[in-house]
Amino acid sequence: MISNDTTFDYLDEFYGSSAQWFGIYLLVISLFTITSDLFFITFTMTTKSLRTNVSNWFLVGFIISDLVHCNVHLVDGIAIWYGSTDNRHLCSVAGLFVISTAMCSFGFPALIAAARYYKITTISQSTS
Repeated sequence: MISNDTTFDYLDEFYGSSAQWFGIYLLVISLFTITSDLFFITFTMTTKSLRTNVSNWFLVGFIISDLVHCNVHLVDGIAIWYGSTDNRHLCSVAGLFVISTAMCSFGFPALIAAARYYKITTISQSTS
């Protein structure tokens, strides 16, 4: 990229240092979410009554996809904090990670719905 590129100078003038505060906010929220996800996974794995409930394993699947997505948001927060208009590589990589894990996070319920549909439609009919 050209170092004298002034195409995005208006973004610096408009946002100022507020983008860095958003980076801090994103880091704090991501750390809180990761901590709560790890607590839920730990409690589910260590408590026998929670392990035997099938619906908790459904929630653990959601939590794992959320955990991966929030770990990537940590990278996103660092990219917002240290990124600049001169060096956009960190922001590009963080954006790619966020988009790819968002697809996984939103794709998890879709795969569950597809599996249930397949299970329902392939039940053998009784011939009585």
